[in-house]
Amino acid sequence: MTNSAGIIHKPILPWKRPYWLLVLGMMLVFGFYQERAKVQLNHYVEVLQENPELQKMPSELREKWWDINQPPKRIHYFVMTGTWNGFHHYSLIQLGRLKWALSIAILLVFFGLDALFLRSTGHLDRWPWLIIMYAIAGTIMLIFIGLVPGKSGYGVAHEFLSFLQSPLPSLLIVLVPSLLERMRHIE
Repeated sequence: MTNSAGIIHKPILPWKRPYWLLVLGMMLVFGFYQERAKVQLNHYVEVLQENPELQKMPSELREKWWDINQPPKRIHYFVMTGTWNGFHHYSLIQLGRLKWALSIAILLVFFGLDALFLRSTGHLDRWPWLIIMYAIAGTIMLIFIGLVPGKSGYGVAHEFLSFLQSPLPSLLIVLVPSLLERMRHIE
């Protein structure tokens, strides 16, 4: 693409090869299901913590209790009652470990999807910015989890994790430098 000064810019988003739309769609679908899995896991842990007698029950009884009682969890406009049956087989400590493992796995998948988005838009040369963005967000998350006690620190870390587990990092890395470059050459 050539501007009025004769400077050639590569397209911000290549419309002739819109593979990036497929990657963006994968990010959105994966984001929906990973968030649902995390909410179900958190809800299950909360119910176990509120009902200590459940922790002592064998998995079959826990599953029956859940089917009968189905404790509801309101999430914005949606009320969730079901859960993944596999949770019934784990102790509270194991569920805590599962939560961390799930978060790390999801973060790695999103990092890969971000890199794939950069590649599919022709901006793979900006991958160092992706690493910097993840490093800064990760550092802030660790600081808040480590230094701010209770739900406040976890809440801030959760928001940064939600940012990383979305298309926003790669969209920002593609759009902001491209638009700044074009603005510089307008004069």
